[in-house]
Amino acid sequence: KMSGGGEKRGRDGGGGKPDHKRQKKHYIGGRGRGQFKDSGRVVAGFERLRVPGIRGILVSCDVKVESLCSAECIMAFEEMALARYPSLAPPEASAASDNIEAAIAAEAAAEKKQALFGLVKTNVKGLVFVETKHADVDPVALCRDYLTKVKETGRAKTKYAVRITPVMATCYAGMEPILKAAGGLITQHLGPDAPATTYAVMFKKRSNDEVDREDAIKKIAELVDKKHKVNLTTPDYCILVDIMTNICCLAVVADYITLRRFNIHELAGIGPNNAPKKDKKQEGEE
Repeated sequence: KMSGGGEKRGRDGGGGKPDHKRQKKHYIGGRGRGQFKDSGRVVAGFERLRVPGIRGILVSCDVKVESLCSAECIMAFEEMALARYPSLAPPEASAASDNIEAAIAAEAAAEKKQALFGLVKTNVKGLVFVETKHADVDPVALCRDYLTKVKETGRAKTKYAVRITPVMATCYAGMEPILKAAGGLITQHLGPDAPATTYAVMFKKRSNDEVDREDAIKKIAELVDKKHKVNLTTPDYCILVDIMTNICCLAVVADYITLRRFNIHELAGIGPNNAPKKDKKQEGEE
C-alpha cells in the first residue's frame, strides 16, 4: 500500500510491522527451528587423516552445501550414537553456580571434552569426513543403523548427505600402506577363522593418478582367505577402498549392496512412506 505521502511502506520500517521471518540460510532443513548451520566446531587439517587409528564416516554431498551437510551429519550421528551407546551421554548439569561465567566456561569445556564427533578436511570438494572420537563408537554399526532405518521408513534425518561410507582405517595412498592397513580388517571378516562367505572389492579414487585400480583390487583380493569366493553381484561383504588425493580410507562392511551402496537418497525411496498412492477411484473398485 501507499501512504498519504506517497511513500511505499515496507514490512521492516516506516510504521509497518517488523519482519520476523527467519533467515532460511541459518537453519538446517528438516531438523526444526533453531538449528544453526555454523556450530563453531573446529575442523582438523587434512594431515590428521594420516594419524594411525583414525576412524569415521565419509560423507558425499553437493559442493554448495558442504557446511550444511557437515552440521546436519554431526547432529544426526550424535543422536544415533547416543541411542546405540546410552552410556556415552553427558552427565546431567550440576547445581547452579554463583559464578555464572565460570559455570558457562566449565560447561563449554565439558562439551568439548565429551565430543563424540569431529570434522576433518578432505581436500576434495563435495566430501566431508566426520571423525568418531570415542573408541566405543563403531562407524560401520552407526552407518548400518541409520541406513536400515531410512530403508524401513523411507525417511532420512539428513537432507544434504547423499552417501555415507564408514571408515575403519586410514593410511597413505601407496600400495604397501594400503595392503598393510587392509590386511588387519580383512582378517576379521574374511580370514581363515571366519565362516565361508562371498565378497567383492569396491574401489574408488579421487584426485589420484598414482594407484592403479586393477592392480590394487588384485592385490587386496589376494589378502582374502581362499575359502571365501568372489561375488560381484550380491556379495555378503564388501571391502571398501576410497582414495582421495594421497589418503586411503578402508572398511569391510556387510549388506552394502542391499543397502543401495549406502546411498541415502536411493534408500529414502524404498520405504512405505514413498509407496505410490492408490487412486481414489481404484480404492472404491472391487
